[in-house]
Amino acid sequence: MKYKISWMVVLFLSGFIFCWFGFKTVNQINYYFVLDQASKAHIDKVKVKDLGKEKFEVLASYYYKVGEEFFFKTETFKNKFLNYDAAQTFGSKISKDISIWYNFKNPKISTMEKIFPIKNLVYSILTLIVFIYFVIMKYYIFGFQKNG
Repeated sequence: MKYKISWMVVLFLSGFIFCWFGFKTVNQINYYFVLDQASKAHIDKVKVKDLGKEKFEVLASYYYKVGEEFFFKTETFKNKFLNYDAAQTFGSKISKDISIWYNFKNPKISTMEKIFPIKNLVYSILTLIVFIYFVIMKYYIFGFQKNG
């Protein structure tokens, strides 16, 4: 009885972790494919933000035109920096005109960095394999207990 409860806890935890990574990955892949149009944008200002504990990030404010309408957005780059100078150097290397990706149906949704979430996809596949392993082991072990 104690083993069945332990296995249920392990199955629940591994299933929860798989669902967490799975939903996160599906959401990021959807976001990747929703950004289907490219455009040129003009960067207004670049700012370095201190996150504490020697971490810095770069924020960029930019605007772009779709049809006759202008859109404005402030976005944080995914890169994190260990010191202010490195972040400042990265920010100064960003050109004033940059390519952005946006959603054709809703141009308010845009990003400067369109990156496929390969890391989260790998994590999702690995957690699925671990979950399937625990399910198979559960039936394998408890199958012997019923027969034995």
